[in-house]
Amino acid sequence: PLPDMKTGCAAWIYAGGAHHTAYSQNLTTEHLLDFANIASLEYVNIGADTKINQFRNELHWNEVAYK
Repeated sequence: PLPDMKTGCAAWIYAGGAHHTAYSQNLTTEHLLDFANIASLEYVNIGADTKINQFRNELHWNEVAYK
């Protein structure tokens, strides 16, 4: 799985850990994003292109947007 273990674990912890996580081998990123939009939930994706500094910035921006 991507990204590497160090990046993936750091992003996962910054995003809130297990109680704020969705994982599926059957649903696509698009499915999860659609659900988040319908339910007015924050959605961030930890994937192959995840960079920790950018990811943390996205979390900060989302904190303002989802208050």
